[in-house]
Amino acid sequence: MNYEINGERIYVADSGGDLPAILFVHGTMMDGSVWHKQVEALKDRFRCVCPDLRGHGRSTAASPDISFEDHCDDLAALIDELSLKDITLLGWSMGGCICQVFVTRYPGKAERLVLVDTIPQRLSDERFPYGQDPESTPRTKRALETDFVATASGFGKRISPEDDHVAAFLSDMAACARQDVTINDYVSTDARSQVDLLPQITLPTTIICGEKDLVCKPGASTFMAEHIPGSTNGVAVIDGAGHAPFLTHPQEFNEILLGALESDDHAGN
Repeated sequence: MNYEINGERIYVADSGGDLPAILFVHGTMMDGSVWHKQVEALKDRFRCVCPDLRGHGRSTAASPDISFEDHCDDLAALIDELSLKDITLLGWSMGGCICQVFVTRYPGKAERLVLVDTIPQRLSDERFPYGQDPESTPRTKRALETDFVATASGFGKRISPEDDHVAAFLSDMAACARQDVTINDYVSTDARSQVDLLPQITLPTTIICGEKDLVCKPGASTFMAEHIPGSTNGVAVIDGAGHAPFLTHPQEFNEILLGALESDDHAGN
């Protein structure tokens, strides 16, 4: 269903019901359909809300110049529009970056946070050595500008090297993404850092990552667990998984997620 949010048309898949909500936030070049294995498993117990972020999937964007704060404002308005309650905010990859900003920009809107294969900044520096090579930005931008479909399609295998079916699914989705929005996703993400926000994240936080993630290095998850006060149980590492364990290892991922949703042993409670 489409909602008019902050001047844009935001598409949302919503399982509905008067239930505790999970608000799923996808990554760049993706859309809300990546969460289908979680929705199917959890929809009887939780209201699963899967928006396509502004400029992604079926959602519009008048301009490709979209900030994390813009996405946060859209999510906050969507929470109000749908009257969501007892919200778990779950973000993957770029979506996890957005969620880090959201919980500090809108304290109290979510009850708990789940960060999946994400980072507090994309590029490495002395303070955060678990990112990508700073030289990767111009290379990636040039490739996306020169041959977008081939470059975007190639990300599927990098995201899911362990599962060809999932890699193909993600490659097809990436190839349909907006070129201008995708380039902005990379360039704008590389220009910022959430490291200074991490100490402000005090709500109960669960961190999950794939053991063999090539996109967001597992060391980044450990770094976040050490710097987020609301994270008290370290990192849940899924053995053999790459960057999308919720697709390649859904049973194990869903068990970890359910444990986080049902646990009272969190900081801040």
